[in-house]
Amino acid sequence: MAALGPATPRCPCCAVRLAPRARHCADCLRLRPAYQRVVAALDYAGPYRGLISRYKTACRHELALALADLMLRAIRQADPPLRGPCLLVPVPASAASLRRRGFNPAAELAAALAARLGWPLARTQLRPARVPAGRQTLRGRRDRLRGATGRWRALLAAGAGRVIVLAAARTPASHG
Repeated sequence: MAALGPATPRCPCCAVRLAPRARHCADCLRLRPAYQRVVAALDYAGPYRGLISRYKTACRHELALALADLMLRAIRQADPPLRGPCLLVPVPASAASLRRRGFNPAAELAAALAARLGWPLARTQLRPARVPAGRQTLRGRRDRLRGATGRWRALLAAGAGRVIVLAAARTPASHG
C-alpha cells in the first residue's frame, strides 16, 4: 500500500502537500501553529478517507492496528528523523462523539502506536475544543487548525519541549 502516494513536496510544518514551488503552506505561514511538525501516514482523500471513516464510525477497531502500522512506517521514514521516546497525548473526542461511537478513535490509535514504539502514553487527555455536536465535519481545515492551536500551546505551557503531531491522515490543503 503506497500510503502517501508519489513523493511530492510537503509543508515541513504541517505535512500537507504543497503547491508547485511552495516551501510552506499558506495556512502555516499565516497562522504559525504552536506545533513544530506533523508526521502523517496518509492523505485524508480517496480510498483513505473511507478507511478512516470506517474506523471511526463503524467501530472497526481492527483498523486501529493497521493505521498504527502505517503511522509507524511514517515515523520511521520521517525526514529529519523523529527522535523518541516521546509522550503520546491523544487528542480528545467530543462528548457527543464518544456517546455516538462508544470509543475515542485517537486514544485507541495512540495506544496501539505507543505499544509498537515502546513510547509512553498519557493517561489524561487534553480538553476537547468546544464544537457544537455534529459541526466538526462542517469546519474547514483552517478552522480545525485554529481550534487545535490552543491545545498545542497548553502542552507547551505545561512544560513540553516541543509538540509534534502524529496523524493517521492529513486533510489536503486547497490550492484553488
